[in-house]
Order: sequence, then C-alpha cells, then structure tokens
Amino acid sequence: MTKKQILTLLCIFLVGCGLLCTASLMKKHRTVIEWDGNSYNLENVNALDAKFAQPYNKNFDTLGDAFIVITCVIVSLVIIISFFTSKDKKTAFFTAVYDCFVFLISGIYANSLYRILKTIAGRIRPYMYFANPSVKGIEEGDFYRSWPSGHSANVFIVFAFLLIWYAVRKADSKLKKPVLTISLIFCVTTMIFRMLSGNHFLTDVLSGAALGFVISYLISNLCYKIYGGKNDNCN
Repeated sequence: MTKKQILTLLCIFLVGCGLLCTASLMKKHRTVIEWDGNSYNLENVNALDAKFAQPYNKNFDTLGDAFIVITCVIVSLVIIISFFTSKDKKTAFFTAVYDCFVFLISGIYANSLYRILKTIAGRIRPYMYFANPSVKGIEEGDFYRSWPSGHSANVFIVFAFLLIWYAVRKADSKLKKPVLTISLIFCVTTMIFRMLSGNHFLTDVLSGAALGFVISYLISNLCYKIYGGKNDNCN
C-alpha cells in the first residue's frame, strides 16, 4: 500500500469520524419533545404508513436487535473463512484486516447519516399512536426518532458490503449466492420485525434500507478501488 493510498483512506476515515461526532452532538443538543401522556392521532399519518402501523411489541423489538447481530456474524464468518482457506496466511491476514476496515468505515458513514436524519426529522414512532407505548422509548426520549430506521440501515450495510466483497474477493465462490440470499432474507425479516414491534412505519424501514445500502455500497466500492481491487486479490 502506497503513502498516497494510506493518506486517502485516513482522510475518508477521519471525515467519517467527524460525521459520527456531528451526529452525536446533534442528538445531545436536540430539542426535547415532552409527551403529555395521550396517544397521538393516527389520522395525522399518511394512509400507507397508517395502514401498517402497529402497537409496541417487546418480543419483535428484541428479535430486531438479534438480527443485526446475526448479520454482522455472517460478515465475520465470511472474512474468517476466507482467511483460513488462503494458502498465504500472512497476506491473507492483511487482507482480512483491510476488509474489516472497509466494513467499519461503511458502517460509520451510514450510521452517522441516518442518525443525523433522525434528529432533524423528529418523527414520532408508531407505538405512540396506540395504548401502552414503549416505556424505555419515552424515558430515553427515543419515541420521536422514527425516521429513518437504523436497524434497517444496519442490516443493509451488511448486504451491500457483502455484494462488493464477493465481487472483489470471491467472485466465483460457490458460497456467494447462498450467503447473499440468506443475508437478504435476514435484512427483509429485520424490516418486518421493526414494523411489527411498533418502532417504525413502512416508509421508515424502506428509507433506512435504501440509505444503508447506498452508503455502504458507495463507501465499500470506493475503498476497494483505492486499494484491494481484483489485481490485489490475495485469496
């Protein structure tokens, strides 16, 4: 890796960290919305979102969290398997570290942007339009951070990264289609869980998925073009 490549990647990383800090500061200094204890009127929500709105469900909420972990495990396993099946372990180790860096930086950018949008939008979550909303969401002031869906963004960060990773590292792998198919199933299921849990409207999960996919795809593709393309394939 040349000095120019290192500096370019470092700049991308630092800009991402700057965005993440901006997102944190915006959340910390956001205007606090006080809930008066009465359910919001669902008639004020557009017809499409209102049709699929659900009351709070803790079980589906927990499952949504679990599916994010599972998708991240899939990425880890893919990189680990690639490392152990490589003959040149020294080179493969560097490749694995770089792949982790690409995944990390993609996550930083996507998470920063969706959190900034959440703070700006201040959209009320679906469960606030029903009785027995999430107590935790109210106590933490999270009940007005519905759009876009962070869970949907995060699982599609994984899917987009895997698309690029297979194109760069293992384009002819027999595991490519099964892994991508399973990952996509987990992504879509996570979106459904987020709606069934009452945390998000349909447009929230669709927007989150689109944001996570596009940002991760662009950042991952950029990083692999800077270093790690097909000519640098270490497998």
